[in-house]
Amino acid sequence: MSVGGGARTDLLSRLGEPARSVWAKHDRDSDGWLPLWRHMEDSAAVAGLLWDEWLPLGVRRLVAEALPQGEPDARALAVWLAGVHDIGKATPAFACQVDQLADAMRDQGLEMRSVKALGPDRRIAPHGLAGQVLLGEWLEERHGWVPALTGQFTVAVGGHHGVPPEHGQIKALYAHEELLRTPGVSNRVWRQVQTELLDACAERFGVVERLDGWRAVKLPQPVQVLLTALVIVSDWIASNPDLFPYFPEGAAHSDQDRLAAAWEGLDLPATWRTEKPEGSARELFTSRFDLPAHAEARPVQEAAMELARDMETPGLMIIEAPMGEGKTEAALAVAEIFAARSGAGGVFFALPTMATSNAMFPRLLAWLNRLPGVAGSRHSVHLAHSKAALNEEFTGLMSRKGQVTAVGVDEAAPASGQKSDARHRAGAELVAHTWLRGRKKAMLASFVAGTIDQLLFAGLKSRHLALRHLAVAGKVVVIDEAHAYDTYMSVYLDQVLSWLGAYRVPVVVLSATLPASRRRELVEAYAGQASASNSWDAGGPDAYPLVTAVPPGGAAPLVRRPQASARSTAVQMEPLVDDLNVLADRLESELADGGCVLVIRNTVKRVLTTARVLRDRFGAENVTVAHSCFVDLDRADKDSTLLDLFGPHTPASFQAASRRQHVMPEPKPSSWGRYSH
Repeated sequence: MSVGGGARTDLLSRLGEPARSVWAKHDRDSDGWLPLWRHMEDSAAVAGLLWDEWLPLGVRRLVAEALPQGEPDARALAVWLAGVHDIGKATPAFACQVDQLADAMRDQGLEMRSVKALGPDRRIAPHGLAGQVLLGEWLEERHGWVPALTGQFTVAVGGHHGVPPEHGQIKALYAHEELLRTPGVSNRVWRQVQTELLDACAERFGVVERLDGWRAVKLPQPVQVLLTALVIVSDWIASNPDLFPYFPEGAAHSDQDRLAAAWEGLDLPATWRTEKPEGSARELFTSRFDLPAHAEARPVQEAAMELARDMETPGLMIIEAPMGEGKTEAALAVAEIFAARSGAGGVFFALPTMATSNAMFPRLLAWLNRLPGVAGSRHSVHLAHSKAALNEEFTGLMSRKGQVTAVGVDEAAPASGQKSDARHRAGAELVAHTWLRGRKKAMLASFVAGTIDQLLFAGLKSRHLALRHLAVAGKVVVIDEAHAYDTYMSVYLDQVLSWLGAYRVPVVVLSATLPASRRRELVEAYAGQASASNSWDAGGPDAYPLVTAVPPGGAAPLVRRPQASARSTAVQMEPLVDDLNVLADRLESELADGGCVLVIRNTVKRVLTTARVLRDRFGAENVTVAHSCFVDLDRADKDSTLLDLFGPHTPASFQAASRRQHVMPEPKPSSWGRYSH
């Protein structure tokens, strides 16, 4: 469990008494505390383990390609940045906050004014910003770096609390150097301690010999974001006193024992690593999905798999086909192929609504339980939307072993009183890990089904945005119902696709009715430039079904035009007088021999009025209502009941339902449609 890739003496042995006295953490309730050197060791050690056991291979490759010595350089850089991320705490602006710890530092010659004396100026020097400035100075003064090139490395330190510092903030801090080092005799001691800590970290974490080679490196922006995110995750884990106890109790353990106990206590599931699936489309689909032995893959599914294997580099694939053609299964099959080829460590399945996300979640679990390499091993899964705690499939997966919580206030409390149902349980190897919960960390789970907004957040300017980028950068992303997103959402989706292309994230987009113009916009957003080729339109605007693929970087798209399958559904559309008695009479005639009917109204009020009339005619026990005005618990129970009633092998029933127009296109209130099985 070496933090630097080789056997090295610990950080403490390289430090004098003044540097040892600098503190990083304090608990006001227990009066426990943590020295800065100890938190540096803990954070770097966690970063090393995350790199080795948790970070997807594709993310590691992306970082490694930017550095002269590849993977060894990338790991060393990640460990070092995690180790030095809190160097800004070795400043008067931070250290003055706890009187007894500040007094201990003063006894070592590190003079500082009190919190009250420093006043509101302390806000100019948050320790992340101070750390970025100090690390930049150290690179320039001790290793000859030019100022213009330090920021691409030091931004991971400055942004480890969620927002990278702006140039104006850095300039303002330079105008208040007393916040970094107390003026006078003590200035020399402060500078010596800061340099000593950074020198010791460079030696301890194995980067002294690498820094000269890194001076000419230009880190791409995606790599800077990923390194920042890894530092944040390492810091959050290392800051958890349940895992890394504060002093004095925590001082009794050796480095190795402390790290081993913390990693075992965290019990973080390893990343998913899959092999490229072999065999025909028929063989793959019958083994991954619950299909009859004689089932054949549909043409769209075969074309998607063929294209996923033929692409030079995994990239964006758009699958357009009618409902019922197996687009979901095709997307999961393509995701498996793309993951094996790209080194992705998971899948995010994005859907337009909570209802569709809930419906997809058990399908995702069923697929996972059939995947080679998943059965018998632990992998993290998550249902990502605001009402996930009400979903029985998800709550049944919540780990009962780990009690570890996270630093911060973003944790979501588990729902109580949820019934357990054996039908809705996945294998024990799939867990909703305790630490991977909350709005900031949930998307870091390996396998996620959730609403599209969880993906669109990656295109918004928000705190801890780097974590969302890390979450999607290590996955295959599937975007379902692409035609359902309005112009406003599409702007953000295009922005996110441009980032996914920069991270070389494989993406599968599914749609039943995608205009050619929108298809082109998606391709160009992902590829990073407007392609000169019009090959994706070569079959004419009516080419359907259609599978389009493009690698990152703007190469010409590849196109497949599979035949539609032989299956079809007869749909009859006819106008109906907007009168509830006429509707009830017609339903009574149509349902003389039994059956199911879905009545869609455009307002909740009309749903309730319609339901009242139908209940009077057919009985309250045969009519159920669903709309958006139920309270959360009732809505969750209602959704579960509807799935039971209208799913396979269920009795006939009626449903009066209201759907908002922004969820999906609707027929006019005076029209209705029916279909027969």
